[in-house]
Amino acid sequence: MDKRKIILIAVMAILAFGIFNVVKKLGTPPPQTVQAPETIVEKVKYVGVLAAAKDMPLGSRISDSSLSWIDWPAEAVTPALITEDNRPDAKAELENSIVRSPIVEGEPINPVKLVSAGDSGVMAALLSPGMRAVTTRISVDTAAGGFIQPGDRVDVILRESFRIEDNDENKNQAQLKRERVFMARTLFENVKVLAIDQTYATTSEDGATVIGSTATFELNQNDAELLQEAEGAGDIYLTLRGITRSSARGVSAASVSRNKTGSEQSSLTIYRSGQPTRVAIQD
Repeated sequence: MDKRKIILIAVMAILAFGIFNVVKKLGTPPPQTVQAPETIVEKVKYVGVLAAAKDMPLGSRISDSSLSWIDWPAEAVTPALITEDNRPDAKAELENSIVRSPIVEGEPINPVKLVSAGDSGVMAALLSPGMRAVTTRISVDTAAGGFIQPGDRVDVILRESFRIEDNDENKNQAQLKRERVFMARTLFENVKVLAIDQTYATTSEDGATVIGSTATFELNQNDAELLQEAEGAGDIYLTLRGITRSSARGVSAASVSRNKTGSEQSSLTIYRSGQPTRVAIQD
């Protein structure tokens, strides 16, 4: 082959390769520079809010160590909260106040949950609207062995006893003793215990039992009257309810049903010479 033709072919190949690279570069879009988004840091304004430094159960008395100032977002402050700007002396002002509703550690203090010292009686402040505080006698035997504490829920049971009168003089004392009838019935269910004697609050330092001779309940006026009537009719017993699901009814553990034969024992009042006598009736 002619030398000139070889040189011409080589030049044409080099030109073609160069043109190809130029076209390729022209068809490729230029690389885009991605800018990182600008981080905007917004400063949150905080204010001091009065909060509980420890758990405070119902009826506990507030001390200086019970309260502390914590940082709280200014935009989340409500009129119910106590701020350091509005009441800087709030810790001293609330000292010796009584807690009328349980407060947990870290919870902001709401004045509605407190009874200021000297405002009113502590027990009156602990009562729900429309309710009354009524007291009855108890003992260790009638109050679940002393394990009932203020704030617990109980059932109130009345136990009555009476003797069936019989004019048969031939019966001995053993027979007469068998004719003494005992009856028990539940007067109230799920009643709140406000106090045992003058103890109206318990803390972690207290023992597991509160031994007392009186118990104060929260009842409405009609129930309070009924309890006072029942106290004169027999002995009052308290049964303690569990903390969880206190309204649930458990399965009976009795081996003999009280109404096994389908009959129920009741009583009838008979008046003899103007004197009432209660007689048990068995259907």
